[in-house]
Amino acid sequence: MKKIVATILAGVTLFGYQLTTAKKEKIDITNTYIASIYSKNQVMVATRLMGYIKKMNVEEGDVVKKGEELFEVDPSDIYSMLNQARGAVMQAKSGVLMAEMSYADAKRDYDRFKNLYANGAVSKRDFQKMTLNMKIRKEQVDMAKGMLAQAKAGLERAKAQFKYSKVRSPINGVVTRKMKKVAEMALPGYPVLVLSDLNSIKAKSFVKAGDLDYFKIGMPVKIYVPAVKKYFNAKVSTVIPSADPATHSFVVKYTFTNTKGLIPGMYAKAKVTVAKKEAVLVPFSALTTRGGILGVFVDNNGIAKFTPVKQMSQIGNDIALKGLKGGEKVILYPPANLEDGQKL
Repeated sequence: MKKIVATILAGVTLFGYQLTTAKKEKIDITNTYIASIYSKNQVMVATRLMGYIKKMNVEEGDVVKKGEELFEVDPSDIYSMLNQARGAVMQAKSGVLMAEMSYADAKRDYDRFKNLYANGAVSKRDFQKMTLNMKIRKEQVDMAKGMLAQAKAGLERAKAQFKYSKVRSPINGVVTRKMKKVAEMALPGYPVLVLSDLNSIKAKSFVKAGDLDYFKIGMPVKIYVPAVKKYFNAKVSTVIPSADPATHSFVVKYTFTNTKGLIPGMYAKAKVTVAKKEAVLVPFSALTTRGGILGVFVDNNGIAKFTPVKQMSQIGNDIALKGLKGGEKVILYPPANLEDGQKL
């Protein structure tokens, strides 16, 4: 039985090798640049009121829709303003009523004295006093109505302030930064949240001056985003011809053809083709090592020849190599006991 098994294993060793032809092709030589995902439309969300944050409805990374409530500032002070404004309106209405009653009395006196004056029953001086009194009462009515209009405007402002206590999203986007928490003070004009528009996502890299010639507007770029484990197609959209004085690097921006799954702030790698070069391609399964040296076994007229190689890059399931000329028959999945010079 042992003899039969040994014979079978020997048959696999002699006749079980798989061969493939090393292919000579032109391949893309790429450079990889660190990139970051960002939104060109970023909004700083602040409150128009000063007050403590009563409620926070979002966290960093949350996707929000336009009009959605983000946070609320404690409206206690606004309630006080509303009550004061309502009180001022009530007082102004009372003032208008009293002024109109005084004007009505003055108008009746004027009408009575007018008839008496026409009949010579009162002096011209007394009639002029009644006329002047009526005009004064009429002006007081106008002033009271003006004060009522001001009080109503103050009430509307107070109501508007109350509306501002609830801050809503101005865009469809994602919360990329949160600067305040519940119970902390919010001040007018100071951002509480930062929102980024998901419909304007781009990527950018910082590139040294020596590599700037590789980038042409409109050239295709592959951008890998580790967070989603996916490559995205993009194009170079902008090359800013002004270096950062601190890092002496230039900014290159990329536009995506599809941004689904991307969120501002994600880390990325931009793979840019910088040249084309001839190389020999073999399947990854042909690679092996002997004595710590990377190489492949070539079928040299029925003799296994170990040929050292240098790996250039991976292209799909193939490996681009230096050390082969192309056209060689290489052995796939070479067994660990295969030796240089062994008959196949």
